Amino acid sequence: MRQSIADMPVEGITAEEEYLKNPDLKREDIVMLNEWVKTQEQLPPISEAKLILFHHSCYYEMEATKSCILVYYRMRKNTPEFFWNRDVTSPELKESCKVLYGACLPLRDPNGYYITYLALQDYDYSKFKLGDAVKLVFMAVDAILNCEGTSPGHIVLINIEGARLGHLTKFTPRLVKKLFEFIQEGIPIRLKAIHVINSFSIVDKFMILARPFIKKELLEILHFHYGGFEEVHKVLPKYCLPSDFGGELQSCAELHEKFVEWMAKLAPTFLEEQKEIHGGATTPTTPTSSTWSNWFPFT
Repeated sequence: MRQSIADMPVEGITAEEEYLKNPDLKREDIVMLNEWVKTQEQLPPISEAKLILFHHSCYYEMEATKSCILVYYRMRKNTPEFFWNRDVTSPELKESCKVLYGACLPLRDPNGYYITYLALQDYDYSKFKLGDAVKLVFMAVDAILNCEGTSPGHIVLINIEGARLGHLTKFTPRLVKKLFEFIQEGIPIRLKAIHVINSFSIVDKFMILARPFIKKELLEILHFHYGGFEEVHKVLPKYCLPSDFGGELQSCAELHEKFVEWMAKLAPTFLEEQKEIHGGATTPTTPTSSTWSNWFPFT
C-alpha cells in the first residue's frame, strides 16, 4: 500500500486495462462515442482511454456522456483561471503552493474512493487566489484519472481553518458559477462527497453566494463539519487521513511537498492537453460565436 504520493505512477492507464477493470464497459459504446466526437468540430480528438473515463463517470449513459464531454472541453477552453498554466514550477503556482496545502492522498477509503484535500497553509487572505486553489484540486483529480484511471468514486476534503471574510471576497459570482458548473456537469469522475471541515459563519455567507448555482444532487453530498476533525473520523477512517486531521498518514506539509514533486513530473501531460484544447496557442483563447456560443448560448 502506498504511503507516499511519490510512489504513484506518472504513466497513463491504457484502454485495455480499463476494459479488464470494468466488465460493464462496452467496447461498442466507446466506438460510437469516438464516431460522435469526429462530428463535433469544436472537440479535439479524444483518446479511447479518456472516452472511457467520461462514459464511466456517467454510469455508461450515452447522452449524459456526450453532455459531459461538451461541458468539459468548453470550460477547459473558456476558464483559464482554472485550467491554463497548470505547471507547479511556474512562478505563479509556486507562490500559491506556499499559501495552500493540496494533494491527492495515497490511500483510498474503505469504499475504494480517492481522497483529494485542500487547506490553507498561509492565512493571509491577500495572498489567496481562488483560481489557483481550484486549479490545484482539479490538477490532483486529473492526475489520478491519468495515472490510475476509473475508480468507484472520489471524495474532496476541504479544511477552511484560517479562512476569513477577506478570503470570501475572492469568490466572485462568475468564478463560483463556473466552479460549480464544472463540478456538476463536466468533471469525469463519480463524485461521492465533499466534506468541509472547521465550518463556521463564513460558510453561511459563502452559501448565500453559491446556492443559486448548486443543484439538489450536489447539496445532498455536500457536508459541513462544525465540530472539527472528530466529525470527519465518523465517515473517513484515520488510516487514510493526514496526521493534521487526526489521521495516520504523513502531515499535510509532507504530503503537499510530495504532491508538488509529482505534479512537476506530470507537467508535460498537462501541457499537452492544453495544446490540444487551445490548438497550440501560447495564450488562452476564447470561443467564437460560430462554435462554442452556438452550442452554449448562456456563456
